[in-house]
Amino acid sequence: MKKLYMKKVWMLVICATVFPLCIMAQRQTEYNRKGDEAMKSLDYSDARLFYGEGMPYCDMYSISQLTTIWIANKQMRASMHNLMNRCLSCLNVKATENDTAAIAQLILYYTEGIGTPQSGEMVNYWTAHLNEITKPEVEEIPVVPKRTRQPMKYFVGYNFTLRSPFGITVGGVGERWGWYGRLKSSLSFLNYENEFTGLAPTGIGIPEDIYLRKTGEKKQANSHAATVGLVYRYEPFYFSVGLGYWQRDRVQKYEEFDDVGKGKGIYHFYKVADDSRRGVAADVDCIVEIGKLYITAGCNILGYQNKIENKLGFDLDLNAGMGVFF
Repeated sequence: MKKLYMKKVWMLVICATVFPLCIMAQRQTEYNRKGDEAMKSLDYSDARLFYGEGMPYCDMYSISQLTTIWIANKQMRASMHNLMNRCLSCLNVKATENDTAAIAQLILYYTEGIGTPQSGEMVNYWTAHLNEITKPEVEEIPVVPKRTRQPMKYFVGYNFTLRSPFGITVGGVGERWGWYGRLKSSLSFLNYENEFTGLAPTGIGIPEDIYLRKTGEKKQANSHAATVGLVYRYEPFYFSVGLGYWQRDRVQKYEEFDDVGKGKGIYHFYKVADDSRRGVAADVDCIVEIGKLYITAGCNILGYQNKIENKLGFDLDLNAGMGVFF
């Protein structure tokens, strides 16, 4: 029972709210319909009265029809001043809500002086406002700033490895990729007469009656390498890899002695073949940029063929350096 009672209450509330609105809408339709019938019979006086009923609601159709009567019947204007003032007030309210039909009517009112003195300034103001709110919206295409390509940066620096402590590196790098070339050397260019494998020199150019023995001097190394490669830029870091050729000739100094072991003061230089290397060199480096300067560290992979064991081998050599960008 309680649910049934609540349903009846809600139905009464809805009817009490909606029914007056329906009557009002019907009334609004009725006065405009009667005004249109009066207009057809050219009874402008009655038409004015019927359309005037729409003023409390600021009915745009009623305002438009009253404006038509004002323009077409100059003899009725004296009796319509108050009515047209009310029309103007309604149009101003609707225009502030960007009602384009109301703004168009306002332009006409200020142009013709309907309900208000003529005003070219107000005509220009409402015309500009109407153009502003009715112009089609143009989708703004975001302007992507053109990316400026970074110019090529060049660099030169000193390079050091354990086997070749004297080196120079030159190169250049663009926005992402670059190149480099590197020369390394021990700055030892000792000439040798021949080479040998084993404990003592034998073979071509060594007469049988000559006895040789090592001096107390250490072996010297003619060590040289050249590599070229690519540089990848990821500021402030740069990474480089390269390939090239390397060789290291170990040279031993020998002294001639006689059959009783006395040294003759005559010396010979021979290449120690089983302690010498040559083959492919590979560089792997990381470069850190510090302003205009840079430091680098990495390693060299030195591949070679071991002639004694007849197989491939490799050595590792540390690599470091510093230089300048320009």
